[in-house]
Amino acid sequence: MGFVEDWPELTIGQAAQKAGVATSSIRYYESIGLLPEPDRLHGQRRYRRDVVGKLAFIGVAQSAGFKLTEIKDLIQGIDGENGMAGPMRSLSSQKLDEVEALLERTKVMKGWLEVAKECGCETPEQCALFPAPGEEQADADLALALVHVQGGNCRREP
Repeated sequence: MGFVEDWPELTIGQAAQKAGVATSSIRYYESIGLLPEPDRLHGQRRYRRDVVGKLAFIGVAQSAGFKLTEIKDLIQGIDGENGMAGPMRSLSSQKLDEVEALLERTKVMKGWLEVAKECGCETPEQCALFPAPGEEQADADLALALVHVQGGNCRREP
């Protein structure tokens, strides 16, 4: 075993490698208070081995759609006396609502794209997939509203 391997703490490079994240991510997480400032040895950051688990927790939570500020709340719950159950339930309910809305928007996008892939129109003015000339769209999402076309043709009737 080498000198560095005898230390119970990890360097930032070792922690990053074990967790599969960039060292810049670790530094950023420290700067926003998501991870505590590590001890230093001769100016070099030294992390306890449990930082790898925290980094994995952050990665899973990010994959589930949690924002870093929300993950910080979850971590504070873990480190607090009441645990993470309350914040996890609350934030998960909120995220489920967001995901449901995203799924609905995705269905609308899919329908629009299915019609668009068969489009033979030469200009947006000819195409029912786009607002008619003089028709304003207040909301871009409304422009994606599923266009019902007769016979699979999206050409606007003259």
